[in-house]
Amino acid sequence: MSLVPWNPFREIDNFSREMENFFDRTPFSLFGRTATPRVDVYETEKDVVVKAEIPGVSREDLNVFVDEYSVRISGQTKRDAEFRDENMFRSERFYGSFSRTVPLPVEVKSDKARAEYKDGILSVIVPKAETSQTRARKIDIQ
Repeated sequence: MSLVPWNPFREIDNFSREMENFFDRTPFSLFGRTATPRVDVYETEKDVVVKAEIPGVSREDLNVFVDEYSVRISGQTKRDAEFRDENMFRSERFYGSFSRTVPLPVEVKSDKARAEYKDGILSVIVPKAETSQTRARKIDIQ
């Protein structure tokens, strides 16, 4: 028998995925559903890496926020100036603001994070925090 450390963010991520799947299978998916970037999250020996598909968005319209337990990606997809509703034949692409918060599998050093954006893929690389660091403190019982 092996012990598996409890990670509350893994459970939240599973719940979020189930809710997305639920809304994809109902009529609600037709009304006002916002687009969120699809992501891959994986660990290397020293880092946690988040790769997000964000095609057609300029670097200036992207924002990345990192804390010890999550990465939040937000931005805006803009229509071309020549785009007119009266000339529209078909419109399937998403335009507007988007945001996605991705829980991380381990604690990271948010102040050491770096990001790259190339060919529509945003890569966020964050070094893992040392596991020996503890933030617990003893408190007096009253």
